[in-house]
Amino acid sequence: MNPTDIVSLPNQASTHEHDYHQLVIVLDGNTDFDINGNDKQLQVGHGCLVPSSEYHAFQGLGENSVMLVNLPVPSQKAITDEEYEAVSQLFDQAAYFRLNPRLQVLASALSGELQQYPDDKMLARACGNTLLSAIRHQLSDTAVARPKGNHLNIDQLDQFIELNLSRKVHINQLANFCFLSVSQFHERFKEKTGITPHQYLMKKRLERAQTLLVEGFTPIQVAEMCGFSSQSAMTSLFTQMLGITPIKFQKQWR
Repeated sequence: MNPTDIVSLPNQASTHEHDYHQLVIVLDGNTDFDINGNDKQLQVGHGCLVPSSEYHAFQGLGENSVMLVNLPVPSQKAITDEEYEAVSQLFDQAAYFRLNPRLQVLASALSGELQQYPDDKMLARACGNTLLSAIRHQLSDTAVARPKGNHLNIDQLDQFIELNLSRKVHINQLANFCFLSVSQFHERFKEKTGITPHQYLMKKRLERAQTLLVEGFTPIQVAEMCGFSSQSAMTSLFTQMLGITPIKFQKQWR
């Protein structure tokens, strides 16, 4: 059992229980969870607390990625009495939650580190403990746990986009990040920036692509690192927006 794992849940329903607490956070896609008959569909930024020996079922809905933080029971000897008490209270009962935007950025950043160094157990424990502590504070503050969704923070949204730009970022993910419906998000975003969320995403991808091309990455590498569906899709956007192909752009800088 790794302290913290990044996995994809199977698209076939599975059921089990285990002798350790588990924190689950959805990083990408959608999943179904059922903890002792309490069923909920979880989207990006959602998660759940699964106490030890709690029977639960789960299923990935298409492509998905989740972070699992596993906590042995009883806790490891290195943990203090205060930490043990905090963990025990947090996992006193099963619960579903939704990360606030700041913690969604944190989860994305930590997941990137875990994927970069998957065999570093010290890093895995540190990432898991960081998220666990942050979520404990969020859940203890109902004002933070249930934001009103009436403020669109572009700076926080930018952080989330930058951390996830190599993936397929959907508009409903951005709306969910801001605790808004897709229509509300689209309307408020355009009011604040003057362009649509899709146009903004393309602008961000193009900006990162230019930076990476200048740094010497090949066009095919850049297309993948910037979340384009293909190199030809990146070339098409480059030509449309800048009037030049990625290869010619890179040659000019060299």
